[in-house]
Amino acid sequence: MKQGILGIRTFVVPASIVLDTLTFLRKVGIDGCEGFALWAGKPIGSDRFQFLSCVIPEQRAMVTPSGLLVTVDGKALFDVNRALYERGELLAAQVHSHPTNAYHSETDDAFPLVTIVGGLSIVIPNFAHEAPADMESWAWYRLSKNAKWEAAADTTEIEVE
Repeated sequence: MKQGILGIRTFVVPASIVLDTLTFLRKVGIDGCEGFALWAGKPIGSDRFQFLSCVIPEQRAMVTPSGLLVTVDGKALFDVNRALYERGELLAAQVHSHPTNAYHSETDDAFPLVTIVGGLSIVIPNFAHEAPADMESWAWYRLSKNAKWEAAADTTEIEVE
């Protein structure tokens, strides 16, 4: 899949996946920590993608002198990928929280869990405590064919159902 899912223009996310994600991010945010959730699913035709599951990988949240950090070790990521492969799903989005503004940090750029071209990286501000009402302040990025995270273009549409 050299072009990955770069041709996808519309991502369909069930409200239950958003709710599961926000519940987890708020829970770890209470302790002043960031959290990570992964969304997986399948393409529908050539320009739509249907998310089918939210996976919360085993992770470790840390407070460092440089700020907050979440790590997912190799075995946990392997387990996620194996389970998704067995279900025929693609890991197509990573969602994580920040304590204040939503943006893609240098660490976010350098250590993504989603590596499929066209995949999404979504950053939710304020430990998701105001979500989903603040969805307009979420930061949405897509992985370009040049392996760079770029702000999701106006042509990328997210439908929550």
